[in-house]
Amino acid sequence: MKNQKFKNMKKKYFLLFIILPTFAFSQFEINTVDITTNDLVYDSNTDRIYVSIPSSNGSNGNSIGIINPNNYTLENTIFIGSEPTVLAISDDGQFIYSGFSGSSTVRKFEISSQTSGIQFSLGSDSSTGSFYVEDIEVMPGQANTIAVSRKNIGFSPRHEGVAIYDNGIERPTTTPDHTGSNRIEFNSQNSLIGYNNETTEFGIRRMSINTSGINVVGVTQNVLSGFGEDFSYYNNKMYATDGTVVDTTNSLFVIGTFSNVNGPSVYDTSTDFVCYASFDFSGNIVFQRFNPNTFLLEDSLPISVAFGDVNNITTCGAGCYAFNSSDNKVTIIKYTSLGLPEFDYKNQLSIYPNPTVDYISIKNGQNIEKILVYNLSGQLVSQFNNKSENLYLGNLSSGSYFIKIIDNKNRTINRKLLKK
Repeated sequence: MKNQKFKNMKKKYFLLFIILPTFAFSQFEINTVDITTNDLVYDSNTDRIYVSIPSSNGSNGNSIGIINPNNYTLENTIFIGSEPTVLAISDDGQFIYSGFSGSSTVRKFEISSQTSGIQFSLGSDSSTGSFYVEDIEVMPGQANTIAVSRKNIGFSPRHEGVAIYDNGIERPTTTPDHTGSNRIEFNSQNSLIGYNNETTEFGIRRMSINTSGINVVGVTQNVLSGFGEDFSYYNNKMYATDGTVVDTTNSLFVIGTFSNVNGPSVYDTSTDFVCYASFDFSGNIVFQRFNPNTFLLEDSLPISVAFGDVNNITTCGAGCYAFNSSDNKVTIIKYTSLGLPEFDYKNQLSIYPNPTVDYISIKNGQNIEKILVYNLSGQLVSQFNNKSENLYLGNLSSGSYFIKIIDNKNRTINRKLLKK
């Protein structure tokens, strides 16, 4: 009798195991685009995902590809150069910058005209040869200024310092080569944070930018560790590929860990979740979302339509996520619970005037409960309740800001704003 009762309990738990994940997963819609890519970024102004396509993809290789995340199609490709790799997008949606493995250059892609723009060299060393892009970031509020982590090809260590370029012109002061910041992120307009992921020093570096260039102002070891480790950054926190979360407010220290992750991450401002596209040694991929305050798992979605290593992940609108994988796919995930017909996140609300000098209003904002204004470091700089007209921002400095709009059903939409 006891054994039969145990069997019945096992049967019930097994059914529960099947039913519950199916219910949770039904909130997600997953689609793929079959294309070979090295990197991807998203522009909210055009509502498109832009990907770097290598020559191995065939006739449309060596290009920037444009993917529509709403119908999951590759709409167009534009030639960009020999073997495009890393991409970075300016916060105002003007430009995408591309690095290359086929040339020691960076090229600018103009989003509004959908054309490839200026191309410039990264320089060279008499011993190690030409410099190539390892990582690239666009300065907040300065669409024509970029930071580049440079590398050589064929030598170890590969790092060749971090340099600042204005319209293709290098500022004279760069950080040292040999050991430095292989991966970089802006944490304010005039400072970078970087990580050395190729030697056992494993240092996190703070870097300061001025008109002469860039300098290292501090190095902290033994906070992150791991060869090839990468990180994303939001609001004074580093989110590493192994799940480690580092507070960068003052001294660097680990404040928590997301369990069982291995892969790129992105902070989703529409939900305030940290999202990972994790993969294991067998090539299985899982999409996970975590609460950044409690470090608890919000949901976990096994991906059966893609396989292999994941290169990068990005948000692509409210409740939309995209990542590229080594099996030559771009996977687009949509959280369908956000897609309610009475509230069109992409088209219904708009901010005007944009750019602005002092006041903004929000068109079709009758159901607004709260409006939050963040600077590019993720700091809350202004807040309004139950208003959609004549919001005064004249006290803010010139530059770019993120506007988070929350409606009366606690749904959110994010917009970019340029303050003159």
